[in-house]
Amino acid sequence: MVKIALIGIAGMILAVIVGGMRRDIGIWITIVSGIIIFFFGISRFEYVVDMFHNLADYIGIHETYIKIILKMIGIAYLSEFTAAICRDAGQNAIAGQVDFFGKMSMIVVSLPVLQSLLETIGEVLP
Repeated sequence: MVKIALIGIAGMILAVIVGGMRRDIGIWITIVSGIIIFFFGISRFEYVVDMFHNLADYIGIHETYIKIILKMIGIAYLSEFTAAICRDAGQNAIAGQVDFFGKMSMIVVSLPVLQSLLETIGEVLP
Protein backbone atom coordinates (compact mmCIF):
# COMPACT_ATOMS: atom_id res chain seq x y z
CA MET A 1 0.00 0.00 0.00
CA VAL A 2 2.91 2.33 0.66
CA LYS A 3 3.98 2.03 -3.01
CA ILE A 4 0.50 2.95 -4.18
CA ALA A 5 0.33 5.91 -1.81
CA LEU A 6 3.71 7.16 -3.01
CA ILE A 7 2.75 6.75 -6.67
CA GLY A 8 -0.52 8.56 -6.02
CA ILE A 9 1.12 11.43 -4.17
CA ALA A 10 3.94 11.76 -6.72
CA GLY A 11 1.44 11.70 -9.58
CA MET A 12 -0.73 14.29 -7.89
CA ILE A 13 2.21 16.61 -7.18
CA LEU A 14 3.53 16.29 -10.74
CA ALA A 15 0.05 16.82 -12.20
CA VAL A 16 -0.48 19.95 -10.11
CA ILE A 17 2.95 21.43 -10.85
CA VAL A 18 3.02 20.58 -14.54
CA GLY A 19 -0.73 21.11 -14.93
CA GLY A 20 -0.27 24.70 -13.79
CA MET A 21 1.96 25.28 -16.81
CA ARG A 22 0.46 22.83 -19.32
CA ARG A 23 -2.94 21.44 -18.46
CA ASP A 24 -2.84 18.77 -21.19
CA ILE A 25 0.37 17.24 -19.81
CA GLY A 26 -1.07 17.38 -16.28
CA ILE A 27 -4.03 15.33 -17.44
CA TRP A 28 -1.72 12.75 -19.05
CA ILE A 29 0.26 12.49 -15.81
CA THR A 30 -3.01 11.81 -13.99
CA ILE A 31 -3.99 9.14 -16.50
CA VAL A 32 -0.60 7.41 -16.40
CA SER A 33 -0.53 7.48 -12.59
CA GLY A 34 -4.01 5.97 -12.51
CA ILE A 35 -3.06 3.23 -14.96
CA ILE A 36 0.05 2.32 -12.94
CA ILE A 37 -2.04 2.06 -9.77
CA PHE A 38 -4.67 0.09 -11.71
CA PHE A 39 -2.11 -2.55 -12.71
CA PHE A 40 -0.93 -2.87 -9.12
CA GLY A 41 -4.57 -3.43 -8.16
CA ILE A 42 -5.10 -6.03 -10.88
CA SER A 43 -2.28 -8.11 -9.42
CA ARG A 44 -4.26 -8.28 -6.17
CA PHE A 45 -7.55 -8.98 -7.87
CA GLU A 46 -6.55 -12.59 -8.48
CA TYR A 47 -6.66 -13.09 -4.71
CA VAL A 48 -10.19 -11.66 -4.59
CA VAL A 49 -11.33 -13.96 -7.39
CA ASP A 50 -9.88 -17.00 -5.62
CA MET A 51 -11.61 -16.02 -2.38
CA PHE A 52 -14.96 -15.63 -4.17
CA HIS A 53 -14.55 -19.08 -5.74
CA ASN A 54 -13.64 -20.65 -2.39
CA LEU A 55 -16.62 -18.97 -0.76
CA ALA A 56 -18.91 -20.16 -3.57
CA ASP A 57 -17.66 -23.73 -3.18
CA TYR A 58 -18.12 -23.59 0.58
CA ILE A 59 -21.63 -22.14 0.49
CA GLY A 60 -22.73 -23.89 -2.70
CA ILE A 61 -23.42 -20.84 -4.84
CA HIS A 62 -23.47 -21.41 -8.57
CA GLU A 63 -20.36 -20.06 -10.32
CA THR A 64 -22.51 -17.95 -12.65
CA TYR A 65 -23.43 -15.67 -9.76
CA ILE A 66 -19.78 -15.24 -8.79
CA LYS A 67 -18.95 -14.24 -12.37
CA ILE A 68 -21.77 -11.69 -12.31
CA ILE A 69 -20.49 -10.20 -9.05
CA LEU A 70 -16.95 -9.96 -10.43
CA LYS A 71 -18.22 -8.32 -13.64
CA MET A 72 -20.15 -5.79 -11.59
CA ILE A 73 -17.06 -4.97 -9.51
CA GLY A 74 -15.07 -4.49 -12.71
CA ILE A 75 -17.71 -2.27 -14.28
CA ALA A 76 -17.99 -0.17 -11.12
CA TYR A 77 -14.25 0.33 -10.84
CA LEU A 78 -13.69 1.09 -14.51
CA SER A 79 -16.59 3.52 -14.80
CA GLU A 80 -15.55 5.34 -11.60
CA PHE A 81 -11.92 5.55 -12.78
CA THR A 82 -12.96 6.88 -16.19
CA ALA A 83 -15.45 9.37 -14.75
CA ALA A 84 -12.84 10.70 -12.30
CA ILE A 85 -10.37 11.30 -15.12
CA CYS A 86 -13.09 13.07 -17.12
CA ARG A 87 -13.86 15.29 -14.11
CA ASP A 88 -10.15 16.07 -13.68
CA ALA A 89 -10.08 17.16 -17.31
CA GLY A 90 -13.06 19.45 -16.67
CA GLN A 91 -15.51 17.31 -18.65
CA ASN A 92 -18.29 16.88 -16.11
CA ALA A 93 -20.95 16.13 -18.73
CA ILE A 94 -18.93 13.22 -20.11
CA ALA A 95 -18.19 12.01 -16.56
CA GLY A 96 -21.91 11.98 -15.82
CA GLN A 97 -22.62 9.94 -18.93
CA VAL A 98 -19.85 7.46 -18.05
CA ASP A 99 -21.37 7.09 -14.56
CA PHE A 100 -24.83 6.57 -16.07
CA PHE A 101 -23.58 3.98 -18.57
CA GLY A 102 -21.70 2.15 -15.79
CA LYS A 103 -24.86 1.94 -13.70
CA MET A 104 -26.93 0.74 -16.64
CA SER A 105 -24.28 -1.86 -17.48
CA MET A 106 -24.39 -3.19 -13.91
CA ILE A 107 -28.18 -3.47 -14.12
CA VAL A 108 -27.94 -5.38 -17.40
CA VAL A 109 -25.27 -7.73 -16.02
CA SER A 110 -27.37 -8.39 -12.91
CA LEU A 111 -30.58 -9.27 -14.78
CA PRO A 112 -29.95 -13.06 -14.68
CA VAL A 113 -29.82 -12.86 -10.87
CA LEU A 114 -33.11 -10.95 -10.81
CA GLN A 115 -34.66 -13.49 -13.18
CA SER A 116 -33.53 -16.36 -10.96
CA LEU A 117 -34.91 -14.61 -7.88
CA LEU A 118 -38.28 -14.06 -9.54
CA GLU A 119 -38.41 -17.73 -10.64
CA THR A 120 -37.66 -18.85 -7.09
CA ILE A 121 -40.40 -16.59 -5.71
CA GLY A 122 -42.78 -17.94 -8.36
CA GLU A 123 -42.08 -21.51 -7.26
CA VAL A 124 -42.71 -20.71 -3.58
CA LEU A 125 -45.97 -18.84 -4.13
CA PRO A 126 -49.12 -20.84 -4.89
